[in-house]
Amino acid sequence: MQERSIVILVLALALALALLCACSSAQTPAVPADGASASVSENTEAPASAPNQKPEPKPVSDRIQILPSAQNSEPEASPEPEPDRVQAFGTEPVQSDGLRAPERVLISEKYTAEVYVSTTERDGSQIESREYCVSDGVTASTYRATGSGDCVFFDQEVTEAGALWYYSFESGEWICETLAEGSFSSPVVVVELDSGTTYFFALPRTVVLRENDSMEYLPEQDGALNITQTEEGLQLTVTGHGLAEERVSDALILTSPDKIMNWDVNNCAKAWVSYVTNDSMLWCYGGYYRESPYNYIPTGTNYYYCCPACYCIWGFLGRTPPCKEAPALTILMLDTMAQRQNSYGYWATEPGSGWLQGDYGIGAGFYDTRFNTELLELYIRAAQKFGGNMFEDAIDHYLAFYTQYADTNHIATENGGWLIPDYWHPDEHTTPHISLNHQVSECLALYHAAELLDREALFALADRMLLAIEDTGSGWVMPDHNLYYSIKPDGTYVEGDYPYLTYNDLLHLRDYLDGIGRTDTQTLTDLMGEKLQWMTNNGVTGYEKS
Repeated sequence: MQERSIVILVLALALALALLCACSSAQTPAVPADGASASVSENTEAPASAPNQKPEPKPVSDRIQILPSAQNSEPEASPEPEPDRVQAFGTEPVQSDGLRAPERVLISEKYTAEVYVSTTERDGSQIESREYCVSDGVTASTYRATGSGDCVFFDQEVTEAGALWYYSFESGEWICETLAEGSFSSPVVVVELDSGTTYFFALPRTVVLRENDSMEYLPEQDGALNITQTEEGLQLTVTGHGLAEERVSDALILTSPDKIMNWDVNNCAKAWVSYVTNDSMLWCYGGYYRESPYNYIPTGTNYYYCCPACYCIWGFLGRTPPCKEAPALTILMLDTMAQRQNSYGYWATEPGSGWLQGDYGIGAGFYDTRFNTELLELYIRAAQKFGGNMFEDAIDHYLAFYTQYADTNHIATENGGWLIPDYWHPDEHTTPHISLNHQVSECLALYHAAELLDREALFALADRMLLAIEDTGSGWVMPDHNLYYSIKPDGTYVEGDYPYLTYNDLLHLRDYLDGIGRTDTQTLTDLMGEKLQWMTNNGVTGYEKS
């Protein structure tokens, strides 16, 4: 009996001890070690490589056209990203469901474009890319390669028959051939498979990077589309050449699961080649580049500068519709230029101008009202074409700058009109001239923007600029009926007007005012009549007809 009591007592003590241990484990908080760091919520300084505190993304291959250097190999490490470009390097951000997350989404009523940004390492080259996946099924991708030697932008096997289109410099015609082995170096080559799948290759162009965002084009290093026979079909490989220090190679590729090219019309491929051959244009990863004028800094043979006006977009936007390839191409280009807008709100002409530097002390990176007006008109027209304002931020930012610029830099005319100087720079300089073509084109663009955004203040500013044209009216007319090019702040008129550009600008402004029922257009009509007389007397053609 005594032994039984002892056993019971031991069991009771064991049970009590077990319960005590369980309670202690559940209720006692962990004690931090001495000198523990602050919690994440208290840390106000995020790592430079991950400012958004996102988990390390996993690499994905979905929808990526740049292939790894070897199958089943791990991707090479990317360089440490800069704090303000974390999404532009390394692998793409990945959502929790495993799908790629776009860096941005551009939205209008008719189109949506998901923008994916990445950097890929391959065979000694680093290729940056921006990919625009448009809701109509077309994907437009722009690439820039750095490194040494050759680089591969596209490498894919096709197992079905098809056709290939390219431009022949020898015949000056577009050639269509059955898809087969060969090497092609036309500015644009289009492959159309029997299933409808289409590849639009704006082939690589290699340039030397020069000062003031200029570049020297190396035509001898033009890239090519190489087609080789495989056991299963044909291998399509787009290769750039001649990479070295201070050199880059740029390419642009459109893809679609459906046939998008209509060769019975002047499609975007034909337009692209026309701009390259006739207008000395290069489309690059950073935007639209034109041949540098002789007085730009730097300049030389095959030197190009990034021109804010981006004239080639007009051709592609004007083909939206009917050309199915045009929307993606236009969106890519407009977004590329939007990324160039500076903190002031304008698009700078980065080279120096010997003329502006000498006459006014205006240095490199200056503001050109005409170039910026052309780009503003492009964004306005895109908003009308696409439905809604896909690039609203760019428009608003520029208009905020321009209205402030006009308010603080105008030259008042007799009845309260405003003449707006052609050029400006954040650094101190002399107030430059006002040319008639700049004044007229800016006035019209403001009317267009006012209509698009329904802003009375923009209408009022445009009216003030129109009043300045009326106030100066006949002062622009030279004795031979030509028009003076510009007026200086002291009221002196300067010769050198374009053959017909200013006439066209006057015509467009007058037609717009007539279209909205304005009657205050007589001054414009008079100036047009004088210019027309001069053009007729001097055999000038090419101007637009009423």
